[in-house]
Amino acid sequence: MRGTKRALAAVALAAVATMAGGAAASAGGKPAEPSLVGSVKLARADGDDVRFAIDAHGLGPDARGTFRVSHRSGAASGWFAGKVDCLVVGGPVAVLTGVVTDTNLPELKGLRRGITVYDNGKHDRLGYSWVIEDGKSVPKCLSSAPFERVESGDFEAVEWFPPAQGPKWTNEAQKGGAE
Repeated sequence: MRGTKRALAAVALAAVATMAGGAAASAGGKPAEPSLVGSVKLARADGDDVRFAIDAHGLGPDARGTFRVSHRSGAASGWFAGKVDCLVVGGPVAVLTGVVTDTNLPELKGLRRGITVYDNGKHDRLGYSWVIEDGKSVPKCLSSAPFERVESGDFEAVEWFPPAQGPKWTNEAQKGGAE
């Protein structure tokens, strides 16, 4: 019971910390890097309490930040936290991976996990790599489709690409070209 209270307290602290964060902005008010920040509780009909907190910034393998996941089902609970090692944001969808550095499930320590977020205002969706993988690490920046619905909380995904890079359609649209 003591471990569960400590895990829940850590999740609450992570949520507060992520809500205080935000996208780094350049002098012009536009983002200076991509980011994914927020915390949510998933909608689960079975009554399970599943929460995610993310504070990720940077592009591709130069990304940095933290993530935390907790899952409580009746008397059983598990959690893990880690360091982000990749982030890519395209429009309202963000994919990140990170390596588990702390957990109450020893078999997860050192594994890379993937998380996908569809930022849809207060109706976000979330997906994660461990729904389909076999207990091994996933490659950097790989996760599943965002299949879970969010009950409460919010993520903010901020898209950004370096100047003269990014999707071709974005550059053409900026020049007034075909969509």
